[in-house]
Amino acid sequence: MRSRRSRRRLAPDARKVELLEAAERVLRKRGAAETRVADVARAAGAAKGTFYLYFASWEDLLRELRKRAFSTFDRRLAPALPPADAADWWRLVDALAAGFVDFVLELEGLHEAIFHGAIADERPRDPATDAVARVARFLEAGAAAGAFARLDAEPTARLVFAMLHAAADAIAAGDDRERVLRALHVTLRRVLRRTEGEDG
Repeated sequence: MRSRRSRRRLAPDARKVELLEAAERVLRKRGAAETRVADVARAAGAAKGTFYLYFASWEDLLRELRKRAFSTFDRRLAPALPPADAADWWRLVDALAAGFVDFVLELEGLHEAIFHGAIADERPRDPATDAVARVARFLEAGAAAGAFARLDAEPTARLVFAMLHAAADAIAAGDDRERVLRALHVTLRRVLRRTEGEDG
């Protein structure tokens, strides 16, 4: 392990990343209810006061962690839009649904902290890190491309997001992943598929 003396030579950006990575590790393992600033600082090998040089508050840290989580999701799981044809939109629905479910499960205790904790109900919501807004934009793009039914995007997005979240919860509780994802894929198609004669 590096000494405190050598650690102090880190560039500010590198120290901030260390604190963020330490927070992710601790929150994944212990969850928000059992984690304090001192725990994060200790896991990063820093003094508690160092935390406040980079984050104005605990909530500020959580906002940064939420942005990092969405960036990770986008890098790993979000193919370039728009797809070439309607069939590609449905492949994308399947990929994003499975990807979202797996992503939520991988977050472990971090999920509660950044999506249901102290910053969950903040207004106004950041469109880049608001899951329902992101689903709504996807539904609107698919409808504009003629792949999906033209539905009221915002309430439909809330219901779709609830299904995705329920699927992740079911798998976390021990349900068979493949069975849950099959049911999710069938349900999403029934909700989003255009009806015969519907205008594109």
